[in-house]
Amino acid sequence: MTQSSEQELDPTRPADRLAQAAAWFTRLRAEDAGVEDLTRFQRWLETDSHNATAYARISESWSFVGEHASAPEIMLGRRDALEDARRAAGGRWRSVRPRWLKAAAAAACVAIVVASGLFIVSRTYAGLYSTGVGERRTLTLADGSVVTLDAQSTIRVKYESRERLILLQQGQARFDVAQDPTRPFRVKAGAETVIALGTQFNIELVAHSVLVTLIEGRVAVLPDDVPWSDVSPRIDLTAGEGVQVRQDGKTVRLPRVDVAHATAWQNGKVFFDNEPLASAAERINRYAAERILVDPSAADIGISGVFNAGDARAFIEAVTAYFPVKATQAGGATVRLTARDP
Repeated sequence: MTQSSEQELDPTRPADRLAQAAAWFTRLRAEDAGVEDLTRFQRWLETDSHNATAYARISESWSFVGEHASAPEIMLGRRDALEDARRAAGGRWRSVRPRWLKAAAAAACVAIVVASGLFIVSRTYAGLYSTGVGERRTLTLADGSVVTLDAQSTIRVKYESRERLILLQQGQARFDVAQDPTRPFRVKAGAETVIALGTQFNIELVAHSVLVTLIEGRVAVLPDDVPWSDVSPRIDLTAGEGVQVRQDGKTVRLPRVDVAHATAWQNGKVFFDNEPLASAAERINRYAAERILVDPSAADIGISGVFNAGDARAFIEAVTAYFPVKATQAGGATVRLTARDP
């Protein structure tokens, strides 16, 4: 093989394929890794089925190295691997770009573990978590990610070797994601999927729509039936942005979101800014035993204000005092709100 400045690793060679896999492993764990890196990585995996096998070897072996980093044989192996990589740099890979030299060194290091027959068994983690009326709950998941559940909310956790999947089945939750770019963190809510690395975001299911608010970092939002490597229908959000996907499938990008208001539920407050009465009542119902039903005649009346979560009576009194709405007892602890005649 000639030595030229354009020379690249040959992806058909097992050793070079491992080097590419190691380069992806390193890139996805970098602090500046983004959703676009996950997209390119997914395309690389789909290019050749052997790529996924090579990446699995790197990932599993590196897990072992991480857990046994201080073992003398591992430290010796790392030293020898770096020496091998330096010698390789002076020979066949002399003109390879620096990022691939680093990848080759990483591949050589983990290859020692692979060759020794050492491996990590992929662990799965699953669970169903719910909250009742007025109850909030904070969960620390197996990877260190933290999920805060709002009242009357349910999530299903499905952690596997290649991804971390959360299904938000009802209600609202805040996600503080532990960084592990080798396993994308995905949250499915309704017909939408949110993909994140290490970041913080809030998702709410209300009035048959999905509302995503990004608190910190970056996420991508896309329809659940679209591969996340497909860029075209994807919406990438940065901190302070949001997106609402309505029941009819219409997507509304929210370039400026008041994050403090969106996450005020964690402090027992609920903010409404020209919110349709129907969805405002749905939110209030999460926190109080007194139930509010909204008649279709009043469902679209815009409500604004801040209320204490759980104080349904104060909400009813405010709505009937300041808006063209009347309240009638509908039996038991249920109140019906109806539009007043002009």
